[in-house]
Amino acid sequence: MRKKILLIEDSPIQLKSIELTLSKLEHEIFTATNAIEGIELVYQTVPDLIISDIIMPEINGYQLCRLLKNDDVIKKIPIILLTQLNEKLDSFWALKAGADCFITKSNNQEEFLSQVTNFLRGAETISEEERQQIIKDKKSENKDLQTRINNLLDQSLIESTIINEFRNLSEFIYSTRILSKELFSLAYSLVDFNVACIFFNERDDKKKKFLQLSIQNASVEESVLMDIKKDFFNEIFPDTYKKEESSYDIEIVDALINVHNKAENISEFHSRLVIPIAYANKVIGGIAFYHLKSERLNNNKIFEIIVKELKILMRIKWLYSETKYLAIIDGLTGLYNRRFFQQTLEREFARSKRHKTCLSLAMFDIDHFKKVNDVYGHQFGDKVLAEISKIIKSSLRKTDYIARYGGEEIILILPETTTAQANIPIERIREKIESREFMNGNEAVKITISCGIAEVESDVNTQEELLARTDKALYESKRAGRNKTTIYS
Repeated sequence: MRKKILLIEDSPIQLKSIELTLSKLEHEIFTATNAIEGIELVYQTVPDLIISDIIMPEINGYQLCRLLKNDDVIKKIPIILLTQLNEKLDSFWALKAGADCFITKSNNQEEFLSQVTNFLRGAETISEEERQQIIKDKKSENKDLQTRINNLLDQSLIESTIINEFRNLSEFIYSTRILSKELFSLAYSLVDFNVACIFFNERDDKKKKFLQLSIQNASVEESVLMDIKKDFFNEIFPDTYKKEESSYDIEIVDALINVHNKAENISEFHSRLVIPIAYANKVIGGIAFYHLKSERLNNNKIFEIIVKELKILMRIKWLYSETKYLAIIDGLTGLYNRRFFQQTLEREFARSKRHKTCLSLAMFDIDHFKKVNDVYGHQFGDKVLAEISKIIKSSLRKTDYIARYGGEEIILILPETTTAQANIPIERIREKIESREFMNGNEAVKITISCGIAEVESDVNTQEELLARTDKALYESKRAGRNKTTIYS
């Protein structure tokens, strides 16, 4: 099928030479000697492919590319940029400007034609009907060329300004609240909304997930905000939200109340947009907008820029949270480390005493672990420790804390749990490990664990006393023959 190719080249000799070369492909060729003339021909012919030189007066190839790629209709047309040079910087800017391909000018005509042919073959075909409709639509806009160029330049300037504003927010990644407030301020200058939501996911899945909210020019009932939370997280985490609803909450970052603009039901928001943001198959956050009036969230170009830049910010924030998380995690087992355990125990013990709630500690020790290492090697010993850690993690609640206490010892903090209640999952874990076969190559190795449990009672005045009782109960399990659970009494 015969295609339309637009060739833009300011050198008359080069223009004629490339045109003659392209004529061998028997496609229809239009030519322009500068970018402005080229833009005019783009709107008059809507070609299947644009081939442009980079170095041209007034508007160069990079700028031409950026201008055309900012037009929502014309941006579909592929652009090849040509240069005499083969510098990496040329290639970098060509691709950043939105070029679909970067080709170095060559005396080898066959190579050039092969590249153009391959590119045309893979490019999206514009039907004649579609082409004529675009030309008709552009004519009906009744804009002269300079106005079109000015509009494209304005769009490009707006986009680069928004991008710069987003990039400046990276300094606030250490504070979710401040970052959210700055983001809402920027978003409100670009988008008209009554409620905006933003969520930054954390690497530590034990942390409560907070939806940051901004209310603008409206009065929204608390029950409606809770429905927005449900609506948002159901879309972001459709498989897990209902099971873990108590782990999610809201935080109002800023609010400009208008009592004459009330929302008493979520159904009163006639414009709604919820956008999950993912990276490497992991949800790293999301953003949402709600407006009481209809058709207020239709500016796709603005949302495209917001989401693109927000994804970069959220990736930076995720990496920051991951760094913090790795500082409290044991590398071998994936459990919390001893330092984090001590900080958590201090907090949970104080809370238990203050609110008079139950708190239990449980300590596991792998039986004859030194012998396992001596007979089968430390590599197998590490494997056993990692597998047992997985079994324990999968058997407990999300509200429980599991840490590697030292060597082969694993310790659990069980908030709002008595020793009688704790004994049920602890025994289940012990029995699961006892019945499991740990494979060392083709050899099945049996492993058992001992456990001690203690709880905060009226005569336990410090966390050290609670820890000592747990340790004593563990010692009793070992003294009684191992592979047992003992409750301190």
